[in-house]
Amino acid sequence: MSRRKTNRIEEVEVTGIAHKSYVVGRTDEGLVVFTKNALPGDRVRVSLNKKRKGIFEGKVTNRIFSSPWRVEPVCSHYGVCGGCSMQDLSIEEQLRQKSKLALDAFQRIAKISDFEFEPILACLAQYAYRNKMDFTFAPDRWKTKEEWESEDKTNTLPALGFHRPESFHKVVHIHQCHLQISISNQIRNFVWSFAIENNWTFYNIKRHEGWLRNLMIRTNREGKAMLILSVNQEDKEKIKSLFEALKLKFPEVVSLFYTINSKLNDAWSDLDMIHYSGAKYLQESLDHVNYFISPKSFFQTNTSQAERLYRIVKEYAEPNPNEVIYDLYCGVGSIGLYLAKDAKMIIGIEQIEEAIEDAKYNANHNALSNCHFFAGDTKKVLQADFYTKYGKADTVILDPPRSGLHDAVIQQVLELAPQKIVYVSCNPATQARDISMLESAYKLTKLRPVDMFPNTHHVESVAQLIKK
Repeated sequence: MSRRKTNRIEEVEVTGIAHKSYVVGRTDEGLVVFTKNALPGDRVRVSLNKKRKGIFEGKVTNRIFSSPWRVEPVCSHYGVCGGCSMQDLSIEEQLRQKSKLALDAFQRIAKISDFEFEPILACLAQYAYRNKMDFTFAPDRWKTKEEWESEDKTNTLPALGFHRPESFHKVVHIHQCHLQISISNQIRNFVWSFAIENNWTFYNIKRHEGWLRNLMIRTNREGKAMLILSVNQEDKEKIKSLFEALKLKFPEVVSLFYTINSKLNDAWSDLDMIHYSGAKYLQESLDHVNYFISPKSFFQTNTSQAERLYRIVKEYAEPNPNEVIYDLYCGVGSIGLYLAKDAKMIIGIEQIEEAIEDAKYNANHNALSNCHFFAGDTKKVLQADFYTKYGKADTVILDPPRSGLHDAVIQQVLELAPQKIVYVSCNPATQARDISMLESAYKLTKLRPVDMFPNTHHVESVAQLIKK
């Protein structure tokens, strides 16, 4: 009989945050170790189980010393629901770590250090900042050890909540999420109670049975709400009973939609949204621009901080009435629309057709006739005939997904040769990689991290590049 291999145990001093909720630290011998469930400043024992290119990964077995920046998390679900990853780290240290993460990416990946690194823009609110939340129905809730041992019979009821981290089939029932505003919590709890009282079935993703699948709640700064319910099959009587009860209970609910999802996955971007009643759009404003948000719209989920982010973009872009701005990966056109009144023309390109429809709708309702939006793959749209028809850009705004820019798009931006580039990113690592590929023709002049999502590892950053 072969002996079971015992993992090596090392003491690790945690020094910083990393991607995907990981933290990074070093052993006394200098080994680099990535792990989870620890904070900068902690000293922990880690069972090492992976090694790649001289870097180890492992699981924390116990904490030797606690970080001086540890605080008590406010949420009873913290650590199990997958929503927050740093509620137990002081906000001051969160900001320092996020700032360090952004700066390190450029110094380590891009090998660039000759630029102005501006202070991180802290969020005005540490909690209740999200304007959109997605919840999942499940017949068998995931339970903590305390819940298993409790005699509280409600612990056996189905769940409406979030997926466990790295475990899609397990759903944690949520009583209160501190990232959303109060009315959103109230609506979610009402929907759950209504479903329980009426003995409605919750969807089982393994067996592909059950009626209720997903719930999305969008809110604006006025406290008004849009609700989108995903169900497994059409049942107009059930829909009517729930939605009419919601309208009676919550005057804040101004828009109701549902969708039928009989697929094996929960994605609904390809599904029709059925309008039940109320407004078809939820309205929001960022400074001087009004936005009309549809059920499928991508809109920054932290409204107040998005407004401040766009002010930085405007400061870096320095738009003027003589310049053409290309807004690439424009989504619903939110950045381009924000800059439009100060520019000669805005050209927005986005792959998702529904997003372009929203962008055009928003441009029309803001009376911005100098905005033109095009649906298509950016690398295919940016061709010589396009430049001939619409003119080349003086400034390019880049706001790609986490994966960053396609190599072909980087080459096209170099050929487009704008005087200025403003690159907005939710992933400093891919942003640094892409900017290093633009360095032959552009100089990075400014970089500013922005804390869009307190209590999580996520950080945005805005970069300004000037043509050499």
